[in-house]
Amino acid sequence: MYKILMCVFSPQGYNEIHRGFLEAGCEVKNIYIGEEYIKRFESLKKLLLDAIEEFKPDFIYSYGWWKDIIDIDAFLDFIKEKGLFHVWWSADDPICCGQVSLPAAKRSDLVFTPVEELIPEYAKFGIKAYLQPNACSSNYVKTLPKPEYRYDLVLVASNYSMRHVDEETKNSIFYKFRVEGINQILKPLVDSQKDLKVWGKWWNYIDRAYLLPNSFYGGILPAEEVPYVYASSKIALGIQQVATSKTYVSSRTFEALGCGAFHITQYSQGVENYFKKGVHLEWSKSPEETLSLVDFYLKHDDIREKIAINGQREVDEKHRLIHRAKAVLDTISHHI
Repeated sequence: MYKILMCVFSPQGYNEIHRGFLEAGCEVKNIYIGEEYIKRFESLKKLLLDAIEEFKPDFIYSYGWWKDIIDIDAFLDFIKEKGLFHVWWSADDPICCGQVSLPAAKRSDLVFTPVEELIPEYAKFGIKAYLQPNACSSNYVKTLPKPEYRYDLVLVASNYSMRHVDEETKNSIFYKFRVEGINQILKPLVDSQKDLKVWGKWWNYIDRAYLLPNSFYGGILPAEEVPYVYASSKIALGIQQVATSKTYVSSRTFEALGCGAFHITQYSQGVENYFKKGVHLEWSKSPEETLSLVDFYLKHDDIREKIAINGQREVDEKHRLIHRAKAVLDTISHHI
Protein backbone atom coordinates (compact mmCIF):
# COMPACT_ATOMS: atom_id res chain seq x y z
CA MET A 1 0.00 0.00 0.00
CA TYR A 2 1.04 3.62 -0.41
CA LYS A 3 3.19 5.88 1.72
CA ILE A 4 1.45 9.26 1.85
CA LEU A 5 2.93 12.56 2.96
CA MET A 6 -0.02 14.76 3.94
CA CYS A 7 0.35 18.54 3.99
CA VAL A 8 -2.45 20.13 5.99
CA PHE A 9 -2.87 23.89 5.79
CA SER A 10 -4.54 25.77 8.67
CA PRO A 11 -4.34 22.71 10.93
CA GLN A 12 -6.59 24.24 13.62
CA GLY A 13 -9.53 23.26 11.44
CA TYR A 14 -8.17 20.16 9.77
CA ASN A 15 -10.17 17.14 8.70
CA GLU A 16 -9.06 13.68 9.79
CA ILE A 17 -8.91 12.01 6.38
CA HIS A 18 -5.47 10.64 7.28
CA ARG A 19 -7.24 8.20 9.62
CA GLY A 20 -9.11 6.77 6.66
CA PHE A 21 -5.86 6.18 4.79
CA LEU A 22 -4.33 4.54 7.85
CA GLU A 23 -7.34 2.23 8.19
CA ALA A 24 -6.99 1.37 4.51
CA GLY A 25 -3.46 0.11 5.18
CA CYS A 26 -1.36 3.10 4.10
CA GLU A 27 1.57 4.63 5.93
CA VAL A 28 0.93 8.30 6.61
CA LYS A 29 3.08 11.20 7.75
CA ASN A 30 1.34 14.52 8.51
CA ILE A 31 2.87 17.95 8.12
CA TYR A 32 0.75 20.70 9.64
CA ILE A 33 1.31 24.07 7.98
CA GLY A 34 -0.05 27.04 9.92
CA GLU A 35 0.64 30.69 10.55
CA GLU A 36 4.12 29.97 11.87
CA TYR A 37 5.22 29.60 8.23
CA ILE A 38 4.01 33.03 7.05
CA LYS A 39 7.01 34.62 5.29
CA ARG A 40 9.12 31.62 6.33
CA PHE A 41 8.95 29.39 3.27
CA GLU A 42 12.61 28.37 3.59
CA SER A 43 11.74 26.79 6.95
CA LEU A 44 8.85 24.93 5.36
CA LYS A 45 11.08 23.76 2.48
CA LYS A 46 13.50 22.27 4.98
CA LEU A 47 10.67 20.53 6.81
CA LEU A 48 9.35 19.13 3.53
CA LEU A 49 12.76 18.08 2.32
CA ASP A 50 13.57 16.27 5.57
CA ALA A 51 10.21 14.49 5.47
CA ILE A 52 10.61 13.49 1.82
CA GLU A 53 14.13 12.15 2.30
CA GLU A 54 13.27 10.29 5.49
CA PHE A 55 9.75 9.04 4.69
CA LYS A 56 10.12 8.57 0.89
CA PRO A 57 6.43 9.02 0.07
CA ASP A 58 4.73 7.63 -3.01
CA PHE A 59 2.77 10.87 -3.34
CA ILE A 60 1.82 14.04 -1.48
CA TYR A 61 -1.80 14.74 -0.54
CA SER A 62 -2.64 18.32 0.45
CA TYR A 63 -5.69 20.29 1.54
CA GLY A 64 -6.74 23.24 3.68
CA TRP A 65 -6.69 27.03 3.78
CA TRP A 66 -3.25 27.94 2.42
CA LYS A 67 -4.21 31.50 1.54
CA ASP A 68 -2.37 34.15 3.59
CA ILE A 69 -0.07 31.41 4.93
CA ILE A 70 2.24 30.43 2.08
CA ASP A 71 2.88 31.05 -1.60
CA ILE A 72 1.03 28.06 -3.08
CA ASP A 73 3.00 28.28 -6.34
CA ALA A 74 6.31 28.11 -4.47
CA PHE A 75 5.01 25.13 -2.49
CA LEU A 76 3.94 23.27 -5.63
CA ASP A 77 7.12 24.23 -7.50
CA PHE A 78 9.13 22.58 -4.75
CA ILE A 79 7.08 19.36 -4.95
CA LYS A 80 7.47 19.32 -8.74
CA GLU A 81 11.23 19.79 -8.39
CA LYS A 82 11.31 16.66 -6.24
CA GLY A 83 9.42 14.71 -8.90
CA LEU A 84 6.53 13.80 -6.61
CA PHE A 85 2.92 13.19 -7.62
CA HIS A 86 0.67 15.77 -5.95
CA VAL A 87 -2.96 15.18 -4.99
CA TRP A 88 -5.10 18.15 -3.93
CA TRP A 89 -8.40 17.83 -2.04
CA SER A 90 -10.50 20.95 -2.61
CA ALA A 91 -12.10 20.67 0.82
CA ASP A 92 -13.29 24.31 0.77
CA ASP A 93 -15.45 23.81 -2.33
CA PRO A 94 -17.76 25.21 -3.47
CA ILE A 95 -17.68 28.44 -1.47
CA CYS A 96 -13.97 29.15 -1.87
CA CYS A 97 -13.34 27.37 -5.16
CA GLY A 98 -12.00 30.45 -6.94
CA GLN A 99 -10.01 31.77 -3.99
CA VAL A 100 -8.43 28.60 -2.63
CA SER A 101 -9.23 25.48 -4.65
CA LEU A 102 -8.48 26.48 -8.23
CA PRO A 103 -5.00 27.99 -7.69
CA ALA A 104 -3.85 24.72 -6.12
CA ALA A 105 -5.88 22.45 -8.41
CA LYS A 106 -4.42 23.97 -11.59
CA ARG A 107 -0.92 22.95 -10.49
CA SER A 108 -1.76 19.48 -9.12
CA ASP A 109 -1.63 16.06 -10.77
CA LEU A 110 -4.99 14.93 -9.44
CA VAL A 111 -7.85 16.74 -7.70
CA PHE A 112 -10.70 15.65 -5.46
CA THR A 113 -13.72 17.74 -4.50
CA PRO A 114 -16.66 17.21 -2.13
CA VAL A 115 -18.93 18.84 -4.73
CA GLU A 116 -19.71 16.60 -7.69
CA GLU A 117 -21.30 19.49 -9.56
CA LEU A 118 -17.91 21.21 -9.81
CA ILE A 119 -16.21 18.36 -11.68
CA PRO A 120 -17.31 19.73 -15.10
CA GLU A 121 -16.09 23.18 -14.04
CA TYR A 122 -12.66 21.79 -13.22
CA ALA A 123 -12.62 20.03 -16.58
CA LYS A 124 -12.89 23.42 -18.30
CA PHE A 125 -9.40 24.15 -16.94
CA GLY A 126 -8.10 20.74 -18.03
CA ILE A 127 -8.15 19.50 -14.43
CA LYS A 128 -8.83 15.84 -13.63
CA ALA A 129 -11.23 16.05 -10.68
CA TYR A 130 -13.05 13.28 -8.83
CA LEU A 131 -15.50 13.10 -5.95
CA GLN A 132 -14.40 12.90 -2.32
CA PRO A 133 -17.23 13.86 0.05
CA ASN A 134 -16.92 14.59 3.75
CA ALA A 135 -17.34 11.69 6.14
CA CYS A 136 -17.09 10.51 9.74
CA SER A 137 -13.77 9.74 11.41
CA SER A 138 -13.22 6.58 13.42
CA ASN A 139 -12.71 8.92 16.39
CA TYR A 140 -16.43 9.65 16.37
CA VAL A 141 -18.19 6.65 17.87
CA LYS A 142 -20.89 6.12 20.44
CA THR A 143 -19.52 6.56 23.93
CA LEU A 144 -20.67 7.06 27.51
CA PRO A 145 -22.31 10.37 28.46
CA LYS A 146 -20.73 12.98 30.72
CA PRO A 147 -22.81 14.95 33.26
CA GLU A 148 -21.39 18.31 32.16
CA TYR A 149 -22.81 17.84 28.67
CA ARG A 150 -26.35 16.80 29.62
CA TYR A 151 -28.57 19.14 27.62
CA ASP A 152 -31.71 18.57 25.61
CA LEU A 153 -30.11 20.25 22.59
CA VAL A 154 -26.51 20.78 21.53
CA LEU A 155 -24.79 22.35 18.56
CA VAL A 156 -21.10 21.94 17.71
CA ALA A 157 -20.32 24.37 14.89
CA SER A 158 -18.47 27.57 14.06
CA ASN A 159 -20.26 30.84 13.38
CA TYR A 160 -19.22 31.48 9.78
CA SER A 161 -21.27 34.61 9.17
CA MET A 162 -20.49 38.24 8.38
CA ARG A 163 -22.42 41.50 8.64
CA HIS A 164 -20.46 43.40 5.99
CA VAL A 165 -20.66 43.23 2.21
CA ASP A 166 -17.38 43.20 0.32
CA GLU A 167 -18.23 44.56 -3.13
CA GLU A 168 -15.14 43.02 -4.76
CA THR A 169 -15.29 39.50 -3.37
CA LYS A 170 -19.01 39.36 -2.55
CA ASN A 171 -18.21 37.85 0.85
CA SER A 172 -21.75 38.43 1.99
CA ILE A 173 -22.93 35.51 -0.16
CA PHE A 174 -20.20 33.17 1.07
CA TYR A 175 -22.16 32.11 4.13
CA LYS A 176 -25.69 33.19 3.19
CA PHE A 177 -27.06 29.66 3.43
CA ARG A 178 -25.33 29.08 6.75
CA VAL A 179 -26.87 32.27 8.15
CA GLU A 180 -30.24 31.00 6.96
CA GLY A 181 -29.51 27.79 8.86
CA ILE A 182 -28.71 29.68 12.05
CA ASN A 183 -32.03 31.50 11.74
CA GLN A 184 -33.91 28.27 10.97
CA ILE A 185 -32.26 25.89 13.44
CA LEU A 186 -30.61 27.81 16.28
CA LYS A 187 -32.34 31.15 16.74
CA PRO A 188 -35.89 29.85 17.35
CA LEU A 189 -34.58 27.49 20.05
CA VAL A 190 -32.60 30.28 21.72
CA ASP A 191 -35.59 32.61 21.53
CA SER A 192 -37.74 29.89 23.12
CA GLN A 193 -35.22 29.47 25.94
CA LYS A 194 -34.76 25.76 25.30
CA ASP A 195 -32.24 23.70 27.27
CA LEU A 196 -29.47 24.31 24.76
CA LYS A 197 -25.69 24.67 24.63
CA VAL A 198 -23.49 25.70 21.70
CA TRP A 199 -19.76 25.11 21.25
CA GLY A 200 -17.53 26.50 18.53
CA LYS A 201 -15.71 29.57 17.25
CA TRP A 202 -16.97 33.13 16.90
CA TRP A 203 -20.42 32.83 18.49
CA ASN A 204 -19.67 35.80 20.75
CA TYR A 205 -18.09 38.00 18.03
CA ILE A 206 -20.06 41.17 17.39
CA ASP A 207 -19.10 41.28 13.70
CA ARG A 208 -21.13 38.15 12.99
CA ALA A 209 -24.63 38.06 11.55
CA TYR A 210 -25.86 36.30 14.68
CA LEU A 211 -24.62 37.00 18.21
CA LEU A 212 -25.35 34.10 20.56
CA PRO A 213 -26.40 35.07 24.11
CA ASN A 214 -23.62 34.18 26.54
CA SER A 215 -25.82 31.89 28.60
CA PHE A 216 -26.04 29.45 25.68
CA TYR A 217 -22.33 29.48 24.80
CA GLY A 218 -19.96 26.73 25.93
CA GLY A 219 -16.76 28.02 24.31
CA ILE A 220 -14.44 26.12 21.98
CA LEU A 221 -14.59 22.41 22.53
CA PRO A 222 -11.57 20.07 22.22
CA ALA A 223 -12.18 17.63 19.36
CA GLU A 224 -11.89 14.62 21.66
CA GLU A 225 -14.84 15.88 23.71
CA VAL A 226 -17.30 16.09 20.81
CA PRO A 227 -18.42 12.42 20.99
CA TYR A 228 -19.23 12.90 24.70
CA VAL A 229 -21.36 15.93 23.86
CA TYR A 230 -23.33 13.92 21.33
CA ALA A 231 -23.66 10.97 23.72
CA SER A 232 -24.94 13.17 26.55
CA SER A 233 -27.60 15.15 24.67
CA LYS A 234 -31.07 14.22 23.48
CA ILE A 235 -30.81 16.07 20.17
CA ALA A 236 -27.70 17.12 18.22
CA LEU A 237 -28.41 20.06 15.94
CA GLY A 238 -26.75 20.77 12.60
CA ILE A 239 -26.19 23.64 10.17
CA GLN A 240 -25.22 23.12 6.55
CA GLN A 241 -22.83 25.17 4.44
CA VAL A 242 -24.14 24.43 0.95
CA ALA A 243 -27.72 24.45 -0.32
CA THR A 244 -27.80 22.85 -3.75
CA SER A 245 -24.98 20.30 -4.05
CA LYS A 246 -26.14 16.68 -3.92
CA THR A 247 -22.80 15.51 -2.52
CA TYR A 248 -21.85 18.21 -0.02
CA VAL A 249 -22.90 17.56 3.58
CA SER A 250 -21.27 19.08 6.64
CA SER A 251 -18.82 16.70 8.30
CA ARG A 252 -20.64 17.45 11.59
CA THR A 253 -23.73 15.67 10.28
CA PHE A 254 -21.74 12.51 9.60
CA GLU A 255 -20.02 12.84 12.99
CA ALA A 256 -23.22 13.35 14.98
CA LEU A 257 -24.82 10.33 13.33
CA GLY A 258 -21.62 8.29 13.69
CA CYS A 259 -21.70 8.91 17.43
CA GLY A 260 -25.24 7.56 17.62
CA ALA A 261 -26.87 10.93 18.21
CA PHE A 262 -30.36 11.87 17.09
CA HIS A 263 -29.76 14.66 14.59
CA ILE A 264 -31.89 17.57 13.39
CA THR A 265 -30.19 19.64 10.71
CA GLN A 266 -30.93 22.35 8.20
CA TYR A 267 -32.33 20.97 4.95
CA SER A 268 -30.00 20.75 1.95
CA GLN A 269 -30.00 18.69 -1.22
CA GLY A 270 -26.96 16.80 0.01
CA VAL A 271 -28.65 15.77 3.25
CA GLU A 272 -31.68 14.56 1.31
CA ASN A 273 -29.45 12.69 -1.16
CA TYR A 274 -27.58 10.72 1.52
CA PHE A 275 -30.22 10.28 4.22
CA LYS A 276 -33.96 9.69 4.66
CA LYS A 277 -36.04 12.09 6.71
CA GLY A 278 -37.60 10.43 9.74
CA VAL A 279 -35.49 7.30 9.15
CA HIS A 280 -31.86 8.34 9.66
CA LEU A 281 -32.31 11.92 10.90
CA GLU A 282 -34.64 14.91 10.65
CA TRP A 283 -34.27 18.10 8.69
CA SER A 284 -36.00 21.44 8.98
CA LYS A 285 -36.83 24.11 6.42
CA SER A 286 -38.15 26.80 8.76
CA PRO A 287 -38.03 28.05 12.38
CA GLU A 288 -41.54 26.77 12.91
CA GLU A 289 -40.66 23.29 11.70
CA THR A 290 -37.59 23.24 13.95
CA LEU A 291 -39.67 24.04 17.04
CA SER A 292 -42.28 21.45 16.06
CA LEU A 293 -39.67 18.72 15.50
CA VAL A 294 -37.85 19.48 18.77
CA ASP A 295 -41.05 19.48 20.81
CA PHE A 296 -42.18 16.20 19.25
CA TYR A 297 -38.93 14.27 19.63
CA LEU A 298 -38.25 15.45 23.17
CA LYS A 299 -41.55 13.82 24.10
CA HIS A 300 -40.94 10.57 22.18
CA ASP A 301 -37.74 8.93 23.40
CA ASP A 302 -38.40 5.59 21.72
CA ILE A 303 -38.90 7.07 18.23
CA ARG A 304 -35.91 9.37 18.66
CA GLU A 305 -33.63 6.53 19.75
CA LYS A 306 -34.75 4.27 16.90
CA ILE A 307 -33.91 6.95 14.31
CA ALA A 308 -30.54 7.54 15.98
CA ILE A 309 -29.68 3.85 15.64
CA ASN A 310 -30.66 3.90 11.97
CA GLY A 311 -28.55 6.98 11.36
CA GLN A 312 -25.48 5.48 12.98
CA ARG A 313 -25.86 2.26 11.00
CA GLU A 314 -26.10 4.22 7.74
CA VAL A 315 -22.88 6.11 8.51
CA ASP A 316 -21.06 2.97 9.64
CA GLU A 317 -21.97 1.21 6.40
CA LYS A 318 -21.38 4.04 3.90
CA HIS A 319 -19.92 7.24 5.27
CA ARG A 320 -16.82 6.57 7.36
CA LEU A 321 -13.45 7.99 6.31
CA ILE A 322 -12.25 4.53 5.34
CA HIS A 323 -14.97 4.43 2.66
CA ARG A 324 -13.71 7.73 1.24
CA ALA A 325 -10.06 6.71 1.51
CA LYS A 326 -10.59 3.44 -0.37
CA ALA A 327 -12.38 5.26 -3.21
CA VAL A 328 -9.63 7.89 -3.39
CA LEU A 329 -6.88 5.27 -3.41
CA ASP A 330 -8.62 3.32 -6.15
CA THR A 331 -8.71 6.46 -8.32
CA ILE A 332 -5.11 7.35 -7.55
CA SER A 333 -3.96 3.86 -8.51
CA HIS A 334 -5.11 4.55 -12.09
CA HIS A 335 -3.08 7.78 -12.35
CA ILE A 336 0.11 7.42 -10.36
